[in-house]
Amino acid sequence: MKIDKNSLLNLKSTIPQAIKFTTTGDVESSYLNTINGPIKTFKAGEISDLIGWAEKNKNLILNTLDQHGALLFRGFDIRTEAQFQSFAKLLWLELLDYVEPSTPRNKVSSKIYTSTEYPHDQYIPQHNEQSYSHHWPQKIAFFCAKPSAIGGETPISDSRKIFDGIDRSIKEEFKRKGVMYVRNFYDEMDLSWQHVFQTNEKDQLEQYCKKRGIAVEWKRNGGLRTKQISQAIIEHPRTKEPLWFNQAHLFHHSNLGPEISEYLLGKYAPDELPRNAFFGDGTEIPLAALNEIRNVYAKNQLTFAWEQSDILILDNMLYTHGRNPFEGERKVLVAMAEPVSSNQTAESTIQANKEAVSQARRKTASFYINSGSQVSESDLKFRLAAAYRMMVTENLDEGGISGHITMRVPNQPNAFWVNPFGLLAEEVTPDNLIKVDKQGNVIEGDYPVNVAGFCIHAALHEAYANINCAVHCHSPWGTLFSSLGRKIEPVDQNCCLFFENHAVYDHFNGPVNDPEDALNIAKTLNGMDAIILKNHGAITCGTTIESAVMRMISMESAFRLNVLSMQLPDIKLISPDVARLTREWIGNDIGFSIEFNALLRKIEKRYPEFKRTL
Repeated sequence: MKIDKNSLLNLKSTIPQAIKFTTTGDVESSYLNTINGPIKTFKAGEISDLIGWAEKNKNLILNTLDQHGALLFRGFDIRTEAQFQSFAKLLWLELLDYVEPSTPRNKVSSKIYTSTEYPHDQYIPQHNEQSYSHHWPQKIAFFCAKPSAIGGETPISDSRKIFDGIDRSIKEEFKRKGVMYVRNFYDEMDLSWQHVFQTNEKDQLEQYCKKRGIAVEWKRNGGLRTKQISQAIIEHPRTKEPLWFNQAHLFHHSNLGPEISEYLLGKYAPDELPRNAFFGDGTEIPLAALNEIRNVYAKNQLTFAWEQSDILILDNMLYTHGRNPFEGERKVLVAMAEPVSSNQTAESTIQANKEAVSQARRKTASFYINSGSQVSESDLKFRLAAAYRMMVTENLDEGGISGHITMRVPNQPNAFWVNPFGLLAEEVTPDNLIKVDKQGNVIEGDYPVNVAGFCIHAALHEAYANINCAVHCHSPWGTLFSSLGRKIEPVDQNCCLFFENHAVYDHFNGPVNDPEDALNIAKTLNGMDAIILKNHGAITCGTTIESAVMRMISMESAFRLNVLSMQLPDIKLISPDVARLTREWIGNDIGFSIEFNALLRKIEKRYPEFKRTL
């Protein structure tokens, strides 16, 4: 496109104006005035050695950048790429590679790149560098090695003003939905996926994208489609101000202009275009909203003409940048520093929220701890008897007499209470519980011992001093799932309680009457909290009655969901890292106690004759 020279008259009238003027070691600190506002500037005076001056005034430079977000250096003796690199490294020590590029650039030296190499007659819209991803440089620097004869400016805009200028309803929808960036990689146009992801290996690309939260879809023709949902609005990590921070207006096909956009839509579906932007839920972004965003950018651009050796440094979150069309040779180099991720920007908020959650959790725990008292032996027996009735109310018993729950007797490590053999679960009371030793002898009580219950549980109590309570039942879903000989998958939050915390005993030799069989079960448990017995249900363990019983109730729910999930073709399991975190969060004795007490109230309502005798 031919540049309209008349449109540059206002730009040519832009001259430096010292709104404020100070001298810092023979370097002028002033402002370069533009039509839409000033740009903070350090201008060489008697001193033209920028690197030498910066070594002595690094803190001043960084503090000024923090204060203003944009800082121009003018008139200094910076001629080469190496000098620019030295200056950038002086400020930020480590520079960044340009990863996941969305536009063509050339690497001219280590960590130094050309600015975007679009055709000279095209505008590059305002954007924060790499705001389409979950990671970006906090700082970005531009070095004008050679200004173009006409045009070629790098306009900048304050992201805070962009946020303030956009209609509230548009901001709310973007904030609620986020932005989805869709890229389709074709041989005949745009950047190749090999260039963007710096690899020729598909598995390496997939691993990289998984870490970055990018969805990958390989097409039948060998092409690639990627989708990434990123932020639309973000909080600055230092100033805490809300910022408009996305490239929806740049990625959207309408940015190409009506003719090209119409041509491409005639050839490709919207999600098949080389690049396009949608709301995070996959719906179309209204063109009217995108045009308003573009208009807000246009009204807030700060534009100045490059001079040779100019260096412009920006806080990449506080300021956007773009490029005007130009004529003649132009060379502007770029360096980036201080990597930031979307997780980091929310770190302070997240930490505050975590602390609030932790504080609330501590208060909750304190309430239940302080509201309790020393548990007596009679109360333990009451709770054990109540646990048997919970097996009935929660549909875990098979309506017979085979289930059993044991509790180690306090201060008697070789004795435990168990249900009387021959009674239904809802017939068990604190008074008819029997006490047996590890050899199976009845120490107290009027009933015989359940041999299988004694055999399995005695082995567990003997092998693990921390197991004070063990629960075994032939629950409907548990017995069905146990026939599969497989472990529970993390289908939901409840299933995560057993992630990497249960074993499978892959043998069924009939009722467990053989001490050797019981010993093998104890060995297979291997210190975990639960074990599935093939064709025989499950066992859960705990240091308390509450923890062992609630694990069994939760396990039955996990069995049910796992069986049902097998009927669905595309179940998405919870990731291992999240499953571990969830297990640690929900698998604690205080939580188990709270849940148990809630079910205890249910028991007392259903069985009014079942009363505490403390």
